[in-house]
Amino acid sequence: MQTKYFFEALSVRLKNENDLSDITLAMCLSCESFRNDFLHFFFPEMIIDENISIDREVSEEDSRPDFLIENKGIIYLIENKINDKNQHFGQYDKTFNVTPERFGYITNYVINDENIIKKGYKLHTWEELYDCLSKKTFPNDGENTLLKGYLEYVKNVCSIIKITKAMKLDGIYSLFSLIEILKKEIVNRETELFTLGIYSTNSAIQNSNPKNGITGVNFQLTYKKNITTDIWGWIGIYYNREKPLICMGFPDKTGWGKPFIDLFRDSINQLSNKKSFKKPYYEEGSWWFEMTDDLLDKFNESNDLNEQKNILKEYMDEVLLCPFQTNKTA
Repeated sequence: MQTKYFFEALSVRLKNENDLSDITLAMCLSCESFRNDFLHFFFPEMIIDENISIDREVSEEDSRPDFLIENKGIIYLIENKINDKNQHFGQYDKTFNVTPERFGYITNYVINDENIIKKGYKLHTWEELYDCLSKKTFPNDGENTLLKGYLEYVKNVCSIIKITKAMKLDGIYSLFSLIEILKKEIVNRETELFTLGIYSTNSAIQNSNPKNGITGVNFQLTYKKNITTDIWGWIGIYYNREKPLICMGFPDKTGWGKPFIDLFRDSINQLSNKKSFKKPYYEEGSWWFEMTDDLLDKFNESNDLNEQKNILKEYMDEVLLCPFQTNKTA
């Protein structure tokens, strides 16, 4: 289980094409079973020599493929793309004098160019590799643990979503209801300590819109004492997973959430899980406060709309008042 969490953490910080290639190389160098299956995925007929070498980004002339494999004196290439569509067909293979059959290409999108397909390049997607490796069982538990962790990493980095359950459209109205309640009641209210107002909806901090399985509300926060600067944050739901996630985010930049974070910047890293939200974390320029699993389960299991509203208020209020509670106990 720790290996899975380790690779999940890697996928948050190390998620570009070079990172994916580096971790794939590390898997090849540390796990012979993985190396053999990875290479045979592209080159099924390859007889792998015990002295095979795999190198990253070997430069020659104007070419630098992601993987250069030398097996019994024969060169093979593999190029990795996630979203980049700057292709190198006819360039890398010419530079390194390999035929298209010895040039593997793996992308996070489908290449439909008939001219490329007909030439015999080994074209695959990361989802195809994920599906292939998911069926593998290695000789020992250590290798299998590594494989499961790597698959978790690839799934996260390449946004591979496996939908296996039938859809129930009646639940979609609940998503609409949540956003409406957030807009009308949760981020449009006044307490003794602060005032909240809606700023915008279905736009937010990090591409959070329905297209990406994320939607929520940007709000304006004004405290009645201690700080006069207005603060902007976001509250919403990630429903691009089987168990949705309700969270709040504060971009750590001027004109957004920086004044909020400044209130307890020196102590925020020392915070532990609270009653309604988990230990906050920093990611892609923002600080995030996720609703606890227990409170989310309570929200989901409740058949009382007023109770659900109170849960949302309890969660939001504890986050918004956390800087002052933290400073009192520090």
